[in-house]
Amino acid sequence: MTPRIFATLFSTVLLIFWGCQTTETAQDQQEEPKEDETFELPHFDSLEYPDLPELESPDVTTFELDNGIKFYLLEDDELPLIDVNVRVRSGSFMVPDDKTGLHTIMASLMREGGSENYPAGELDELLESRGAQIETSMGTTSGSARMNVLDDDFEEILPAFIDVLENPAFPYNRLAQIMQQQQSQIARRNDSQQQVTNREFRRLIYGENSVQGRMTEYETLDNIERDDLFDLHEQAYVSENLKIGVTGDFEEDEMKAKLEEAFSDFRSGDPVEIDFPGTDYEYESTVNLIDKPDVNQSDILMGHIGGRRDNPDYAALQMMNQILSGGFSGRLFRIVRSDMGLAYSVYGTYGSNAFYDGVFNAGVRTASENTSEAIEAVKEQIERLQDEDVSQEELDDTRERIMNRLVFRFETKSSTLSEMMSNDYRGLPRDAFDQYIEELQEVTPEDIKRVANEYLKPDQMHILVVGNADEIGDQLDQFGEVNEIDISIPGGQQQQPQFR
Repeated sequence: MTPRIFATLFSTVLLIFWGCQTTETAQDQQEEPKEDETFELPHFDSLEYPDLPELESPDVTTFELDNGIKFYLLEDDELPLIDVNVRVRSGSFMVPDDKTGLHTIMASLMREGGSENYPAGELDELLESRGAQIETSMGTTSGSARMNVLDDDFEEILPAFIDVLENPAFPYNRLAQIMQQQQSQIARRNDSQQQVTNREFRRLIYGENSVQGRMTEYETLDNIERDDLFDLHEQAYVSENLKIGVTGDFEEDEMKAKLEEAFSDFRSGDPVEIDFPGTDYEYESTVNLIDKPDVNQSDILMGHIGGRRDNPDYAALQMMNQILSGGFSGRLFRIVRSDMGLAYSVYGTYGSNAFYDGVFNAGVRTASENTSEAIEAVKEQIERLQDEDVSQEELDDTRERIMNRLVFRFETKSSTLSEMMSNDYRGLPRDAFDQYIEELQEVTPEDIKRVANEYLKPDQMHILVVGNADEIGDQLDQFGEVNEIDISIPGGQQQQPQFR
């Protein structure tokens, strides 16, 4: 053992010994509490908290290339990382009904299948060796891609990322794997009671054949050809459809120059228009049951169509929803779950989407024998919002909870940049968040009652119950004629995928 190592070990032992002696001495010096001495914790109402910090938006630099790609840059030197997020103007609405599921397969295979210059195996090895990530996905109204990499590796990984975006290979072997995964998901899609409830309620609202309600089936998978992936990709991934946000440890001018050089030759094309037809919705009262014999509780959702994000009453509607179903302090939790003991869990939302109407729903999970009572209890709380004035105290408490939660919405610079990109993508003003804060401050008890009466229809809701029909019995008859929904999977057993 070298003298240096011996000295280090000896010093460490002395420090540990001294620390133990110090701890024992401190413990010996503590006074024993007197037998008649009592300690009282202060009531939470008497606690004083410092004011929340002002929400300050950092400066984001934006610029646009001649080919239409728009960039958002925000320096963040907290970690030696660079994060690139791409928002693609696209979505499942571009896929024909008979090929439902194509968008998911295409987006997954962009990353999993590699690209022309970076085949799947080589791409996997490159990313693993650098601890980097590349991800791609596509939803109903947008596609996305992401690269996360150490700042020192940015210039090496960026060409691979761009090649994945622009020149995916869609190899047959990886396509077969993803198709089999999709078939397995179809086979298992009725296993989860909650997933069945959410899926089938959405189909009740929007319609089974709508973009929002249609499902991937064995038949639609069989209709998908490899060329369909290339066609969808070529429509979506053109420069006019891309918004790219970059956060991380970089110098702004240098990063701007690198991005201009890297993306200036990205393929151009026709911009995609997101133009959903108006939701063909009629308010009506329906009662729907899905029999799931393997459970002993009912999963219940009730509600109707919601609204749009640009509604002038958006802030008041969010306040109303928070009063009804805002976690532990919401009325559904306090009354239906805690006071009445009717629910394992309760939840709800008034959805407001940008491109099509959202969904209003209130949900509860309860024992089978309590199904009808739980439905009545939830409906009663919705009707209370219409019939009774909300107290100023409840409104102020609700407003404070919302504001406290919003503080953490911009906890990181990356989340701030994402919010700005999202607002631009959805056609909202840059200061949409600031406007929302101001509008929240102005909501009154009268506003809550007004929007509850204008936007909620408790007598014209779809009621969906997923549970054990034998245990539920005839409890649903009091709400109207019961429609039994068949969720059996058409097409039988999954098959080996065939491609053309």
